[in-house]
Amino acid sequence: MQVAVTVHGFRASFRTWAAEQTIAREVGEQALAHTISDKTERAYKRTSLFDKRRQLMTAWAKYVSSAPVQRRARDNVVAIGAR
Repeated sequence: MQVAVTVHGFRASFRTWAAEQTIAREVGEQALAHTISDKTERAYKRTSLFDKRRQLMTAWAKYVSSAPVQRRARDNVVAIGAR
């Protein structure tokens, strides 16, 4: 079975997962390379949050590469990595 996958959908899945993990909004947004639209906030931003983003991406990699959940026949959700 082929499943349509989009980059935006994958990014949205990441952002939702990060929010559910109670990751700070700023870390999730910066991991997605989203720009800061507020000029004042952008002017005061002095960190890349590199270590926090590295930890976040390590956790995300572990999550997406974990064993898929068994699906019931009526489910229409396919686990990442499922064949």
